Amino acid sequence: MKFSIIIPTYNRAAFLPAAIESVLHQTHSDWELIVVDDGSTDNTREVVTAYTDSRINYVFQPNAERSAARNNGIAHATGDYVCFMDSDNEMLPTRLAGLQQALSSYLNPAAFYTDIIYRNPKTNVELLKEGIPFSFPINKDTLLRTVIATPQLCCSLEVLKKHQFNTQLSIGEDTELIARITDEYPLVYLPKQATIVEIDHDNRSVSNRSASSEKQFKSLRVMFSKGHPANKVSCGVKRWCWSAVYFNASYDYLREGKRKGVVYLLKSILINPFQRTTLYKMNIAFNYILGRKQRLYELLS
Repeated sequence: MKFSIIIPTYNRAAFLPAAIESVLHQTHSDWELIVVDDGSTDNTREVVTAYTDSRINYVFQPNAERSAARNNGIAHATGDYVCFMDSDNEMLPTRLAGLQQALSSYLNPAAFYTDIIYRNPKTNVELLKEGIPFSFPINKDTLLRTVIATPQLCCSLEVLKKHQFNTQLSIGEDTELIARITDEYPLVYLPKQATIVEIDHDNRSVSNRSASSEKQFKSLRVMFSKGHPANKVSCGVKRWCWSAVYFNASYDYLREGKRKGVVYLLKSILINPFQRTTLYKMNIAFNYILGRKQRLYELLS
């Protein structure tokens, strides 16, 4: 069984060697690595092409963001199954071998997801985030409240040729894709098949937090549009999603000292007032209104 591993990247040449070498160290050898350079202006091309292994492929495209880059990788893929990585990710050495073993026990499986390990390079602390099993048809309420990152996915190439990433989305594009795939195919959870993900470094793709939060609104509007599979969720989950996105945006704007943050914070409370976090949100709002900057800073830290 051949795996196609797709890494979209933009100006992250310094991170790529660790990601690439983690693939080279896989105990399962039937793979291809497709690094899609999304218009980088650093030395990404030189870093990737310095590797002489014929299984490593470099693809350049003008900057079009990561959804388009992943779709470009899918177009170049020749494997049976596709796994995704980000340029600051690492695969554990037995990742593909474990997937191979697990996949062999299913009949024509379509889509899988695995655990994920978050590593903070500043503190060297690792956190394992475990998934949950789904039955089919999948309850969309449970699906949307279970955040599944793209590096956790392993999908058949046939499925991804049919269901590709929405190029209009650059935040939440993974959730939107999974909602479409799981409306037609089961999503199987494979425990103990984690990919390491680096966090909290200075070159993250979501470093502009408030701008990223604004993009989340667009993702929800797409997913909750008429006819979209994700729109099958209950009104309660929709309120939960909208409230969470407004709160994330408010948090980021307040940390940037922008008044817009308190407006979004109040919207988050009003949309879904009966949450355990409501008192915390109200505390933030009151301290902002009263001008208690030090207390506000402590609450947002």
